[in-house]
Amino acid sequence: MADSNIQLQIDELNRKMDLILEMLAKQQERAEVVEDLVEDLAIVGKDAFQTAVDELTVQNIKVDGEDIKYLIFKILRNVKTFGELMDMMESLMDFLNDIGPVVHDAGIAFTKTLGTLEEKGYFSYFKQLGLLAAEFKESVTEDDIVRLRQNMPAIASIIRNVTQPQTLNAMSDLTAMLSTMQMDEKIDNKSLFKLAREMNKPEVRRTLSFTLRVLAELGKK
Repeated sequence: MADSNIQLQIDELNRKMDLILEMLAKQQERAEVVEDLVEDLAIVGKDAFQTAVDELTVQNIKVDGEDIKYLIFKILRNVKTFGELMDMMESLMDFLNDIGPVVHDAGIAFTKTLGTLEEKGYFSYFKQLGLLAAEFKESVTEDDIVRLRQNMPAIASIIRNVTQPQTLNAMSDLTAMLSTMQMDEKIDNKSLFKLAREMNKPEVRRTLSFTLRVLAELGKK
């Protein structure tokens, strides 16, 4: 019985030793893999560094080790600042994501407004205004504008007088009458005797008197 227990313990020890040896073998294998990886990275890093040095030499760029060290320390001292910058960028991206639909809807509304203006002819209207301005520029010289400015007091006086209610009413009546009347050979081909008879009519005398008074006032100027 005792021999049997001892044999069991020996078998258990052997099993544990096998496990330990297997673990050591795997550990050794991993160590070899890591060592190979480090060697490969060292070779790649060396080649990359040499390539960078050669390229800088070709480009005639000199890199001072002190400058690189200063840059590294500068970055390390401002890690918090870089973190805040990244937070700001994330906030900006969130803002753009939130405002994107609003901008999209605004663009659609703006496009619809442009379409409505086009349908109502506003663009064509403004185009004609632009052509009118171009024609004005071609037809009116700078000297014309100077004379217009110099004569502006007289022009303003004319506009002021023309826009008086009685003047506008008289001009309206005159233009309305002229638009409905035209020279008639039968009616207007009168003898001097008939013209003298026409002058006896009150409305003709009033009109003739007013015309003569206007001519007299013009003669005084």
